Amino acid sequence: MRGKASGVNARQRQLMQYLRAGDWVLVSKVPVAAGQRMLDRILENGWIERQGTGNRREIKLTPAGLMALQTPI
Repeated sequence: MRGKASGVNARQRQLMQYLRAGDWVLVSKVPVAAGQRMLDRILENGWIERQGTGNRREIKLTPAGLMALQTPI
């Protein structure tokens, strides 16, 4: 299992860049392929928040996620 020190991979970075506007976004409307496993890992790292269930599940970038995006690749 990866911890916070592992950094952001390319797919996670792409999703988090899309979420930079700061608004809640329906998971089903995200233009990046974001599977449950990837969302769980980003959530576990504290980089996103999640609310809702089923088709109404939404995600939002956290301040920690914004900081993770600003780290060098």
